[in-house]
Amino acid sequence: MITKWKEIKRSVYKHSPFRSIEDVTFKLPNGDERIFSLKKEGSVVAIMAMDKNEQVILAKQFRPGPNEILDELPGGGIDKNESSLDAAKRELREETGYESDEWILLGTPKECAYSTITRYAYLAKNCKQTSELDLDETEYIEVVKKPLSEFLEQLIAGDCTDPEVGWMGLYSLGFISNKKD
Repeated sequence: MITKWKEIKRSVYKHSPFRSIEDVTFKLPNGDERIFSLKKEGSVVAIMAMDKNEQVILAKQFRPGPNEILDELPGGGIDKNESSLDAAKRELREETGYESDEWILLGTPKECAYSTITRYAYLAKNCKQTSELDLDETEYIEVVKKPLSEFLEQLIAGDCTDPEVGWMGLYSLGFISNKKD
């Protein structure tokens, strides 16, 4: 039977305002002790936003991890005392200038086995441009719109981060299904 491992010790190392690394020592079922390094991250939102013509609204930007310019789903951190939905609405407006009255919470997909992040995935439908971008000091974004078919090709190619949010959105829209023909 699989059981939770016994935690022995935790040590946190602050690396930036957004992320720390936490070394956690566990006693494994066989008695060995091992250290696992976790990305200690907070709560974030990622939004698959679409306009009334079913064009996916993306934020073209440089991403330091892959060292590439990518067409990304808008998103970002959740501020203290802010709900995930309020954060999603704020991030969409700030990064794209778009707003929506039709929001669907798609779920909270896990980042990876070594991250503590909580990601809220949203679908925003019938978005309308209402303002200019209001970017943070480290954000440099160009808004891009793509038809669903091109967005699907992008997901298949792996050319974005937060791909699970895109897949969840396409599934929620009925654009992809699990039906066997």
